Amino acid sequence: MERSMLLRLPNELLVTLIEYVDSPSYTALAQTCHTLNLLTTPHLYKYANIQLGKSNEFVRTVKTKYADLVRHVSVVIENDELEISPCRIVPCLEKLENLQSLKLAGGYWMWDTEEENWDTLEGWLWEYFERASLKQPGESRLARSLRSLTLDRSERNGQAAFLHYSYIFIIPQLHDLTIRGFMFEEEDGEIDSQFERQTELKSLRIERSFVSFPALRKALLAPRALRYLSICHVDSYWHHELKNAESNHATVAEFVEALLPHRESLEEIKLVVDDDMYRGEVPTINAPSFRNHATQLLALKRWLGCDKMTLAGYLNHSEDDE
Repeated sequence: MERSMLLRLPNELLVTLIEYVDSPSYTALAQTCHTLNLLTTPHLYKYANIQLGKSNEFVRTVKTKYADLVRHVSVVIENDELEISPCRIVPCLEKLENLQSLKLAGGYWMWDTEEENWDTLEGWLWEYFERASLKQPGESRLARSLRSLTLDRSERNGQAAFLHYSYIFIIPQLHDLTIRGFMFEEEDGEIDSQFERQTELKSLRIERSFVSFPALRKALLAPRALRYLSICHVDSYWHHELKNAESNHATVAEFVEALLPHRESLEEIKLVVDDDMYRGEVPTINAPSFRNHATQLLALKRWLGCDKMTLAGYLNHSEDDE
């Protein structure tokens, strides 16, 4: 009786009510009846929060239908006991023409098993980003609606994976980019001069990663007007990878010089240096020792962690280098 009374409401009103339902309830509503299934399905696929082993099922579905409904995809593997890669979603990405945000986090990104090949999936992922970047002609570029991207490879074994490619830094319409658990070396930041100041990136977070300063300096050439920059430099990743990366050797003046292309837009910097993995400690706020440097950045309001000790730890310099 209650169900039939609900269905007597106009579809427009039902759609309004459905918009207030939380994400897990969409599935339950879609299984209730044919009418609610039709009305709920667009919401069900608009925000695809994929848990554990459901990636394969989602890929099979959107390859045949609903791909145009998908706006936001989040694959987060929170169970450390499961050897599941969030990259399972990769085979369907190019079909999601209206995708606005993508988050891949947790799980295993690097190990091969008899059932699936993580290395192959990751290769496809970077190919997708290359085809979404400025390296691809505009008329054939993928993911032209993508505004937010998070790649989190922080794994339970404490390893960082090599970034290898700079494609993600030259996705032209991307506004927010977060990467975690990577070795970001100098060659990984290579940006062709024709792509400098050509992206809409506003927020860049490189966290729980080994962040090479030369690589960062190159990557900062791509955005037109960056507003927020967060760096969590984990030096222990460098040691874990058998010292394959070069240690930073730069001065604070060189650090500021790398930021100057965004002197009229950069509003906040956050810098954390942690040799024992990221613990989330609050860095020093608006350190006086950085104030003179900050005056060169006209829009800067807050500089977190830009004190002498933290900057020296990241740039591997002494006060004599100032």
